[in-house]
Amino acid sequence: MIGAEGLIGKTVIFIVNKTVGKLIDLPFDKRKKAARSLTKLYFCVQALDDATEDFFVTFEGFESDGDACAIVNSLNNNMHKIEHASNMFLNLGDELHAGLEIIDPPLAECCSLLYRSKFDFLSFMSTSVKWVNESDTKRHIEIKTIPENMMNVDLEYDYREIKKSQETGQKYYWPSTALDDFENNINDVVLTFEDNETARKVKEHIDRHSMLLREAKESLRLLLKDNFNVEEILFQNDSQPWK
Repeated sequence: MIGAEGLIGKTVIFIVNKTVGKLIDLPFDKRKKAARSLTKLYFCVQALDDATEDFFVTFEGFESDGDACAIVNSLNNNMHKIEHASNMFLNLGDELHAGLEIIDPPLAECCSLLYRSKFDFLSFMSTSVKWVNESDTKRHIEIKTIPENMMNVDLEYDYREIKKSQETGQKYYWPSTALDDFENNINDVVLTFEDNETARKVKEHIDRHSMLLREAKESLRLLLKDNFNVEEILFQNDSQPWK
């Protein structure tokens, strides 16, 4: 997931922008369920942001050994944190969809493109970093990174098309997006202890995406702060509060 923070951030910012102004009129019990799903989304974003920040801290610690050595050690030392954050997003899927459906049904379906698209983008990216052992002396790390055209996915267009289809009674609709056939477009980057140029490019990629993720985290924090009280945020009365 560390190679796709920007797309996660873009989606979260889209959720915040579409949610503003739609929470105040929700019935109290619905508000609590919506607040719970958005709060859990915040902690997912926080976990991914923390893992990314730890990546940069580790990188600085190994930087004197060269960019290649630094990035391999940074990814290796924080791989479990990245995996944990990825799993948090995957586990949230159903509850986030149900919470957004309370607020804005087309928005729920639009964001589900990440979870329930033709090839399930988030599950695919949940193993974005892995060790590959070609031999005892040729171990390297592979990281999946998304191409820039995937960052241009037009969520507003998808939202409008889904809303239009729902208004005509069409229950399921998959608009064509930049995420279509993403599996063939994802970059599998090989990182060794010697290739400093590739290491620099990957670090710059993660740096760009992490800035958008931090912006998304702050916008979501403000949405929760301005619209919900503690009782609503901490609401839980059963094991599946979204049902």
